Amino acid sequence: MFQRSIIIVVASVVLVVGLIAGWTFISSGERELAATPLTETSDTGAIQNSAQLSHLSIATSENYFRQKIYVVSAYLKNVSDKPLRLAEVKMVFTDFDGKPILEYTQKVLNPSQKPLQPGGEFRFEIRQENLPRGWNYRVPITEVTRLGY
Repeated sequence: MFQRSIIIVVASVVLVVGLIAGWTFISSGERELAATPLTETSDTGAIQNSAQLSHLSIATSENYFRQKIYVVSAYLKNVSDKPLRLAEVKMVFTDFDGKPILEYTQKVLNPSQKPLQPGGEFRFEIRQENLPRGWNYRVPITEVTRLGY
C-alpha cells in the first residue's frame, strides 16, 4: 500500500514537471515569433500573390435591442510561402447605383494570434450595425489592403 502511494506521487510530480516544461518550450517559440519584427506590405500586387479571399457572404441577425446586425464572413487563404501574421481588409458598401456610401477597414488577423501558415485558410467575421439607409443590401466589395509577415 505504501509503495503504491509513492508511485502515484512520483508519477504525478513527473507529469506536472513535464507539463510545465512543455508549456515553457511552446511559449518560448511563440515569444520568438512575436519578437520578430513585422514586415508589412500594402502593395496590391504583392497582396494578390500572397492572400486570397473566398466565400464572401452576408447574414442578418438582431441584438438584444432588436437592432439589425449584419455579419460579413469570408475565408482568407495564405497562398504565399511565408506565415501571415497580420491581415487587414477593406469593405466598401454601395448604394443601388453602385456608388460607395461607406468604407470600413478592419484587421482580421493580428500579430497576437497564431500565424496563418502557407496554404492555410481561416474564416473570419466582421459585424456591422447602423449601415447607411441607401445601402443596397448586398455583400460589400471586400479586398485585402495590408499584410504582415
